[in-house]
Amino acid sequence: MISLAFFFTSFIICVALVPFIRRFSSGSGISGPPRADRWQNRPVSRFGGIAIFTAFIGGLGILFYLVDGDLDLKWPLLVCSGLMFLVGLVDDIHPLSPHAKFISQILVSALAISFGYTTDFFTPRVEDEITAQLPNIFLTFLWLVGITNAFNLLDNMDGLAAGIALIAAGILSYFFLSSGDFALSAVSLGLAGAVAAFLIYNFPPASIFMGDGGSLFLGFTLAILSITRQPQASNVLAVMGVPILLFLLPILDTVLVTFTRLLRGQSPVKGGRDHTSHRLIAFGLSERQTVFALYGIALVCGIAAASMEAIQYWYSLVLAPFLVISLAVLFAYLGGLRVLQPEADDPKRTRITRIMIDLAFRKRLLEVILDFILVSLAYYLAFLVSNSLRMNEILINRYLSSLPVILIAAYILFFSLGIYRSVWRYIGLSDLLRFFAASIGCGIFAAGIFFILDAVQLEIWDQSSSPSALVLALFSVFLFLGLTASRSSFRIIEAMTPKKNSSVEIPVLIYGAGEEGIMLVDWLRIHSQFAFKPVGFIDDDPILSGRWIHGLKVLGGLSQLESILTQKGIAGIILVEKENLPELEELALRCQPFNCWVRRAVLGFDEVNLSKPHI
Repeated sequence: MISLAFFFTSFIICVALVPFIRRFSSGSGISGPPRADRWQNRPVSRFGGIAIFTAFIGGLGILFYLVDGDLDLKWPLLVCSGLMFLVGLVDDIHPLSPHAKFISQILVSALAISFGYTTDFFTPRVEDEITAQLPNIFLTFLWLVGITNAFNLLDNMDGLAAGIALIAAGILSYFFLSSGDFALSAVSLGLAGAVAAFLIYNFPPASIFMGDGGSLFLGFTLAILSITRQPQASNVLAVMGVPILLFLLPILDTVLVTFTRLLRGQSPVKGGRDHTSHRLIAFGLSERQTVFALYGIALVCGIAAASMEAIQYWYSLVLAPFLVISLAVLFAYLGGLRVLQPEADDPKRTRITRIMIDLAFRKRLLEVILDFILVSLAYYLAFLVSNSLRMNEILINRYLSSLPVILIAAYILFFSLGIYRSVWRYIGLSDLLRFFAASIGCGIFAAGIFFILDAVQLEIWDQSSSPSALVLALFSVFLFLGLTASRSSFRIIEAMTPKKNSSVEIPVLIYGAGEEGIMLVDWLRIHSQFAFKPVGFIDDDPILSGRWIHGLKVLGGLSQLESILTQKGIAGIILVEKENLPELEELALRCQPFNCWVRRAVLGFDEVNLSKPHI
């Protein structure tokens, strides 16, 4: 129960402190003016970080006094977090240059590392202890500075950074409490309490912002807490996989913003409305829906991080890649949404931009990287399923030994069959057939390679590493499912896209459930600016009556027209123009009493005539 006291003490202090800071900012005229990279349209105080930090330190200090100092409060951690808060506060008062801010973050991170806060990801077998720790020191620098800036970039919409920080602090508190680390649980719960109270005022529409003082402090403190956590397992995923999953949302948002800005020839450190949150707004969500959607993603990632230590290691090797692939596909789709007009290219970055565009789009490098994870996951699933969902060190070694052959076979088939020529937004049946051929061919081709390796009996090849026929068959199945799901993901997401160009949808019927009618439905769904919403088909073919075509029901024929119009509240009927439709005027007359119009979609070809003859 005393652990919860840290949460509520910080919570109460922050709740009481925020109104005072808000009034002081307003009275002294230092509230932040409306910014182009935020949705605010009025001056709002940007000094909420003072309330968060003061409540956090004050809550810990009060309880430290009440327990007579019988608590290790991790003073070095608090000192470093306090310094990072001061860096952000100075930036709020007098904006620092990106270089000055970055150097300050490196210095504070160096101080934390000197206090012994480093990750144990690398375990090189080197006698010199200092040399052995260099990779871990470099990774810790990258982690602390990276996550700190990721939270700073994430603070671009009301309630977003605070909510994500609250979820991360809650998951870390669970880790510390379950491992019996009372001191670190006190720190994380105190942080969670302060952020939860601040979120009351910061949730959209926000009456106060945390500013850089809050975002830098939260990002740095959470980053250092995540590597201070002692994992229950000593494997790679437990050491760094869990923290990465915990902060996967801010990491992916930072990668997305950096990558897309470099593609446009813009500075990654410059503010803008091109973050994940802004892209979800462009997708059609409201501001609150966007915040809740990102909360949900962060919560799923946090639960996945906690689950990786609760479930067996072999299962976590499926969970982590699956979540990474799913979110990578979502962010890839959001990255393709146009949320702002491109600016003029900076000549200094033109060459870099051209190289990135060539690698990402012409060479399809991102797809190649994604397929590396996809093929590896499909092959691992084949091993796992073929062995009754159980794995051991022998099977893992066999999997790792044979995986290079599988990857070589997969990439050869993918390039040969044109897998990388497909455009994800327009995947069709021909593409699915190509995926099927590539998946089956990959299994057969890999089997042939393994057969040759076993027959030649090379010294570098262990025949026991060759997978069974069942493993290769299951691999082909999982690979086909993975290719289909990943490549169809853009169409699935677009099918879920809410209309955003019109607040009123006009219900219409499509006359004719043939090829022309289906084409018309697709056209209306793409061109949402007309606000026409197809709700069903009318077709005189009795065989089609009651059937579902392209997601719409065939409601009946012309003989049932009056009944359909009465029940469905139809505003209009649209049909593709046909020459042999003498009953068109009769149809319009029958619809007139129901205030229902009839329109034709004219599909044809017009020859372009030159106004002046060319010589």
